[in-house]
Amino acid sequence: MTNRCRVSEEDARDPHLDGIEPDIDVGEVRDRFGAMMLEVTLMTEKLFRDSKFEPDEDDLYALEHLHSELKYYERVKKL
Repeated sequence: MTNRCRVSEEDARDPHLDGIEPDIDVGEVRDRFGAMMLEVTLMTEKLFRDSKFEPDEDDLYALEHLHSELKYYERVKKL
């Protein structure tokens, strides 16, 4: 007996379900990463300059998470 799963025609056309990763344009991803980092930098500067902004535990956790991810790449890539 073979274990098989029925898949709809629509799902069968979905590249996420076929096990094949679509070609990734590294330059496009790098550009998107850079744009997002710039936006994050501008947003954090704006928040930090606002004397009414009082970061809470969630804000600190989010910042610590981002910092730890970037430190990981710094160590791994020896930047």
